[in-house]
Amino acid sequence: MRQRVLQATLITVLLAVVMLGIPLGWSWLQLKRQELLTDANQILDVVRIDTDQRLAQGRTFDAALLQRYVDAQPNLNVTISVTYQGETIQAGDPVDPNPTTYVSTIGSQGQSITVYIPESEVRAHTASAWVLIVVAGLSALSIGASVALWQAQRISMPLARLNRRAEEMGAGRARGRWEPSGISEIDDVAEELTHSGAMLAERLEAESRLASDASHQLRTPLTALSMRVDEILATSSEEWVREEARIALEQIDRLTEVVHDLINAPRSSQRRSPGVVELRSVLTQQSEEWSPAFRKAGRELRIQVPRSAAVWGSVGPFTQVIATLIENSLVHGGGRTLVKVRRNDHSTVVEVSDEGPGIDPELGKRVFERSVSGPRSSGTGVGLALARTLVEDDGGRLELLTEVPASFGMFLISAPGEETGPEETTRAEASDDLSLLPQGSVVRRRHRHGARRRGHGSSALASGVVFTDAEEPTEDDSRRTGARSGS
Repeated sequence: MRQRVLQATLITVLLAVVMLGIPLGWSWLQLKRQELLTDANQILDVVRIDTDQRLAQGRTFDAALLQRYVDAQPNLNVTISVTYQGETIQAGDPVDPNPTTYVSTIGSQGQSITVYIPESEVRAHTASAWVLIVVAGLSALSIGASVALWQAQRISMPLARLNRRAEEMGAGRARGRWEPSGISEIDDVAEELTHSGAMLAERLEAESRLASDASHQLRTPLTALSMRVDEILATSSEEWVREEARIALEQIDRLTEVVHDLINAPRSSQRRSPGVVELRSVLTQQSEEWSPAFRKAGRELRIQVPRSAAVWGSVGPFTQVIATLIENSLVHGGGRTLVKVRRNDHSTVVEVSDEGPGIDPELGKRVFERSVSGPRSSGTGVGLALARTLVEDDGGRLELLTEVPASFGMFLISAPGEETGPEETTRAEASDDLSLLPQGSVVRRRHRHGARRRGHGSSALASGVVFTDAEEPTEDDSRRTGARSGS
């Protein structure tokens, strides 16, 4: 700020000196030249009167007489020349071949008188004028610089105080009373900033109270529900009931973690530290959670994941993103929903696609913006925007790969994982332990209750998980993931 004010003032002063100093200097030089000609005319008149009197009395004049007039000028060097009856008498320095400054006249006795001023004398007198002009210009610049420094200091110090006050407000530190700076505009901004800070503090305090209340109101029923499901799991002897209770407990734990993250996210000043996430376990859990909904809708959910697929991230947010994409496909898509994992040593791509009508191209450009949803959607339009934020917080990227059919891609950084080769197992063991399934096997949910089978009907489609060998992402996928991780 100081530098800009100083530069602006100096440029203004310099332009004023140039625009006014040059014409003034030229006028001063012409004035000096005119003064020299006036002095020469005075000498010319004295010489003319003296020679007229001498010639009228019949007396003569010589160079010594003219030299006395030359010597009578202590501050001016001149040359006097008188021509009478073809004879020229001269006193002073030799005359230049092409003199530029001189005056001449004809006396009453016919004599011709000329007074010359040498160019060196003209330059000597005008040089002093130039020195004065330069000194005046430098003085104007120095005065302008002093005024600019004072003005810059007067403006920049309140602005620096205002900047520190804004930083204190952003950091949440205590703020004292604003001391008036003498500049009304800055004082008005400071007052408005103080008022806005007070309103922001009140709003943050209200949100903090709401978060605390929401935490208590949500955690209490979740805890009671978890204890009730634990009791069912401990007391029930039917296998299918125990299986459903286990799945319900996993969903309750995930919901509790989501509530915890949402409440503590505004209070955390640092980003979470990602760890290693095993895609196999997370996607298997999502398959178990969403399979009933897909069967009820008469659709198929199919998940293809390599036996060893680990990425850098956080389990809770990653699970939320996968659940959001699967739910989005269930609500807005059609046909079979496919969750496919492709990976190499550097990057992993999780694609979620379906066979539905896709996304409107106009909506596809803004699908990740908040409050943007389809015309038939009843949601708030926050899901995909929040999902992208969660992925980016772990160094990844969520993109819309194709609009028709709708296909979303989650680009993540691969993490080292343990290779688990296929093992020889029985069908009964494989059906109970997903980690022991041979490559290419399909896991289907078994209906262990007659009422459940009758409710879905014979047309219900199977949903499951397929363990495949790792399929490497394309070069474009790797380059996109690498660019995101580097940023």
